[in-house]
Amino acid sequence: MQSDDSAGLAHLEGLIGYTLRRSQVAVSRSFVQLFSDLDVRQTQLGVLNIIEGSPGLKPSQIGAAIGIKRANVGPLLDELEARGLVRREPSPSDRRSQALFLTRRGTALMAELHQREAAHEERIAAFLSPEERAVLLDLLRRVAQGARDAAGDEVGVDEAD
Repeated sequence: MQSDDSAGLAHLEGLIGYTLRRSQVAVSRSFVQLFSDLDVRQTQLGVLNIIEGSPGLKPSQIGAAIGIKRANVGPLLDELEARGLVRREPSPSDRRSQALFLTRRGTALMAELHQREAAHEERIAAFLSPEERAVLLDLLRRVAQGARDAAGDEVGVDEAD
């Protein structure tokens, strides 16, 4: 006897968390298609963007900016540094801390990454008007903030990608 799962599926599709997760999986697959040949993951791209836009930040500031657990920031930076994309220097304000900068190689890679970011955004938002895209971003930020508030989490919790 075959079961009819349409009621269960309808229930799931009415849940924000379920729909966000399904969307995240689809967006991640699209990202992998566009970026895998460059060996860049979504979290790495986020870190590179933050460093490019705010050179000299400390690792903890980068983690806080994009919601990476403190324990995961170091290994992530180690990977980027080993690839010659990021360099660490002693912080001018606190020699115990490090300041992060893109290398020449990292800066050169960012030009290609920005082109692919634009293509990726265009691909995943193809069915949205500019106004709908802006509304979606606002709503997603509000959902994320509400979830963080409910969990008592200031930064958010990352998941390895």
